[in-house]
Amino acid sequence: MTGDDELLREALGDLHKGDTVERALGRIVRRHGRTYEDYLRIMDSVRDLAARDRLTQMQAARKLAHA
Repeated sequence: MTGDDELLREALGDLHKGDTVERALGRIVRRHGRTYEDYLRIMDSVRDLAARDRLTQMQAARKLAHA
């Protein structure tokens, strides 16, 4: 099974022009047959880190993907 960090890394690598982290992650989560709860868990982590460290969601996602 693909880990959350791997899904996030794949989503960041699959960003389309004008995409948000949410949209790219949603696409990857569906591609892997994962659940909406998986998507929510990952995005909660991204949002929490972004708020705590005063980062954009993109910066937080990159940080989590490479942690």
